Amino acid sequence: MSWEFLYLQRDVYQGDRNWGLLYIITAADEWEKLCYRYELPWRTYQSGANEGKSVNSQSRIKIGNYELKPRSDGPKGWRLELQNTGHRSNIQIHRAHKSMYIEGCILPVHFYEFSASGLQKGDPEVQSKSVELMNSIKSRYDALKSTKTGNPTIEIAAKLPAQIDDGTRAA
Repeated sequence: MSWEFLYLQRDVYQGDRNWGLLYIITAADEWEKLCYRYELPWRTYQSGANEGKSVNSQSRIKIGNYELKPRSDGPKGWRLELQNTGHRSNIQIHRAHKSMYIEGCILPVHFYEFSASGLQKGDPEVQSKSVELMNSIKSRYDALKSTKTGNPTIEIAAKLPAQIDDGTRAA
């Protein structure tokens, strides 16, 4: 059995929008806005055996529910790897590098687009703030895992779940 942990809301399902929101579950099983997130735009193979599927290392992962597995090997520190991602592999939620370079992973960030933030690629604040966000995710994971059964999950969708009120729903 798995348990809800993260919810990734994209502005659009397919297209060039790289930004969206990342929500995290609370101890009371309520969704809480955590941060913005950055992903690559949607790109698909145009022919061959993978026609219509997301392009390895050049595209975001498709919408769906994925179990998460914690990892701490390598230079990215503690992170979560999405499981059972079909033809894709090694898709992770990890801290951003100041360069914002990724190959299909999900980066938690503290801003929504560079143009509005005043930041530039290469700014060390990009990485330091993302490390803080990953530490928050790890802390919440550590606090919840002892009370849950199975693996945590992430749902990736182009809409918010009914439990989240972002202030735009009609009364």
